[in-house]
Amino acid sequence: MDRKTSARIAASSLFVLGFVEVTVVMLLFLPKEFTSDISGTLPWELGFAVWLSVIFGLSRLLAGYGTWSLRKWGIILGIILSTVTLVVAPSVYRAGIFGIMDLVLAITALVFLLLTWFGNDIIVTDKKTSE
Repeated sequence: MDRKTSARIAASSLFVLGFVEVTVVMLLFLPKEFTSDISGTLPWELGFAVWLSVIFGLSRLLAGYGTWSLRKWGIILGIILSTVTLVVAPSVYRAGIFGIMDLVLAITALVFLLLTWFGNDIIVTDKKTSE
């Protein structure tokens, strides 16, 4: 697989995850009766969690754009955001399907971002292997 295809797959994962995270802002406009179940599964207050999600979502959309454009800053930003997601994932698991979807998309993005950055190159340990 070439680097451009890897970048497109990674960018698509970042776009989907970023879009989902940005649309979470709609939770603030729902009546409390609908959000009470969601608030119980979050480690933070709902308002803080929503705005944190929006910030991460916009950052992922920016990283997706940079990755799609094959910019190094976009790839690095995507790697950082995906890694942070994997570190924070245990606290998000309680959110149910969204926590699992978040984890799967972050892993997909991270794998293809690393493949975009490093390619399919084989690490050579001695000269006899390379000949």
